Amino acid sequence: MTAEETFFQIFLYPENWDYTLNLIFLLIAVAYLLLTGPFRNRLKGEEAVPVWKKICFLLGLIVTYFSLGSPLDLLTHELFSMHMLQMSLMFFVAPPLLLLGIPAYLLDPVVRLPGVHGLIAFFTRPVISMFFFNGLMWIYHVPPIFEAIMSSHAGHNAAHALILFASLCMWWPIIGPVPGMDRLKPLLKLALIFGNGVLLTPPCAMITFTDSILYPTYSQMSHMLPLMSPLHDQQLGGVIMKVVQEIVYIFAIGLVFVKWIRLEREKDEREQLELEKQGHVLSRQE
Repeated sequence: MTAEETFFQIFLYPENWDYTLNLIFLLIAVAYLLLTGPFRNRLKGEEAVPVWKKICFLLGLIVTYFSLGSPLDLLTHELFSMHMLQMSLMFFVAPPLLLLGIPAYLLDPVVRLPGVHGLIAFFTRPVISMFFFNGLMWIYHVPPIFEAIMSSHAGHNAAHALILFASLCMWWPIIGPVPGMDRLKPLLKLALIFGNGVLLTPPCAMITFTDSILYPTYSQMSHMLPLMSPLHDQQLGGVIMKVVQEIVYIFAIGLVFVKWIRLEREKDEREQLELEKQGHVLSRQE
């Protein structure tokens, strides 16, 4: 069996999938569907949840589970490129989907909690969230720090949890999941997306274009999946992260533009109605 065939065969073995995590995510999905469906009317300030929001949330759960509970998690120990794919899915794809899918009436009570409100208000400030997330990504990929994190299971999980929190904070002002906290104008959201893209370019370029192995953990060719040399594997990892990031940011730019156009259209319609009302008042007075 070739290495390519082995790669795909790994995904076919049931024991390579985390069924405990699968059950947890299924329970989260069921709870979400109940809270946005049959139980919605029992919640204060309930709102109808569009189908597209439900799809976004469920897709976010699927992407998160695929990152952590599928054989992809096993492959991250063999190939640096798979490690970077996992990070790309966890920090660029899943967070915006989850934030798009959670209705405001579920988020608002959590956000308004005394301790939580101040924390979110601080870390979701556009400039702070941008440098917080990208700064952590820079630090994480500094070779000595990367090796220290990868050598400790607890450290690895803690680092991923912290970066996930930073990612949610980074996406928060762009998505604006709670209307009362969505104060960033569309043009500034576009600038924030662009700034995030620029800040992550240097570490991706360093990983992609270097001629030396940066991470001793991945300095040897995988015995289970000898698909490519360690250097090519490392370079592919840098390409994967940058390409996934750019694809997601392009979609985010499109989303901001669509929302911007809709808001401008609603504003024009309100102004038109106001003018018509004023016209009717003047005609009656005459």
